[in-house]
Amino acid sequence: MNSSYDIIIVGAGIAGSSTALALAPKGYRILLLDRAVFPRHKCCGEGIMPQGVAVLEELGLLPELLARGGAVFHGIRYRSRRGTWAEADFPPCQDSPDFGVAMPRFELDHLILQRAKAFTNVTVREGFQVARVLQEGSVVRGVEGHSGERPDDRESFSAPLTIATDGPNSIFHRACGLTKTYLPRQRFGVTGHVKGLQGIDPYVEVLLQPQGEIYVAPCGDGLSLVALLLEKEAMTSFRGDLRERYLSFLRSAPGLGERMSGAELVGPVLTAGPLGFTVEPCYGPGLLLIGDSAGFLDPITGEGMTLALKCVQAAAPLVEEAFATETFGADLFSRYAEQRARLVEDLFRLTQLILAASQHVFLTNRAIRRLSHDRELFRKFLGVVTGGNRYSEISLRDKCALLLG
Repeated sequence: MNSSYDIIIVGAGIAGSSTALALAPKGYRILLLDRAVFPRHKCCGEGIMPQGVAVLEELGLLPELLARGGAVFHGIRYRSRRGTWAEADFPPCQDSPDFGVAMPRFELDHLILQRAKAFTNVTVREGFQVARVLQEGSVVRGVEGHSGERPDDRESFSAPLTIATDGPNSIFHRACGLTKTYLPRQRFGVTGHVKGLQGIDPYVEVLLQPQGEIYVAPCGDGLSLVALLLEKEAMTSFRGDLRERYLSFLRSAPGLGERMSGAELVGPVLTAGPLGFTVEPCYGPGLLLIGDSAGFLDPITGEGMTLALKCVQAAAPLVEEAFATETFGADLFSRYAEQRARLVEDLFRLTQLILAASQHVFLTNRAIRRLSHDRELFRKFLGVVTGGNRYSEISLRDKCALLLG
């Protein structure tokens, strides 16, 4: 096998496979590596917001995704701890559709990976563990690793550009001296899929609980993702039989438990965390970080996969420029960090506002009560998620109206 490539991508999830799919038509010789063998399950919220759907459409993936059972959702529903529901559709936006899509990562990642594999200039190695980053000084030159079947048989691959999409525990963080800082509030995710949950409509539901939030997203064919986003202290109650603890939590949850009659758990229950961290910088000489490896917002706004797809879109022109000028230094890739910062800024500020309110029961109850009868205000906040509004367009009056109920 050829050990020299133009681009090495480490991680073949949605960020890595989408990156390969975006760059493959340019003719680059791409090596795509992942320690997993696909399809594989992954702990994730699984909802792609409208801006992410726009990128999937640009990559030519949306028709197949919908044909394979991807479920469309039109907006968000919130349920307060007092039982008040608020619902709003995504506002129209010129640059993106007015709907989101949900699909199990078991199927979604595999679909995108298969599309990337179809390019003859893309080599995919599943079941390959990257063990070391190859560097000359501070310049990343490639990677070394081994297949799961032959751990003692090391292989090295070189390329002028390596793209890290290997998630929150990326091997590149420590190897390249990047600074990873967890957000002060540590939260954890627990996910599973439930068949036959009652009262499912084409909306993502967010049910506020004493320990955190429950997210429910329709995944098609009667299947729903049910994800828990919990405070660190709440995770102690999930020790032992994780499946049984998870089901017990769902059956006792206000707003959900009464809908669990006749429902069954399908597939594994997975955990992830702590969630929410920054990585500085998200680039280096010969290196770009995309997706969760570049940092992860608290998933309270459900933007993880959408942000990854937007970063793929931002990185692709810079990669083309790097090859056109044969320049792979930090100066060029610092522009990617600037673009990523702009993409993250509004979502980060919205996330901080919601997180601050979520720590106070009376504030969240008031906010959802206000949103329940003020859909225009709700849609204004959703506009930040869809890209139609900047966070700066949300006035102090809007924030006061939200928090004062």
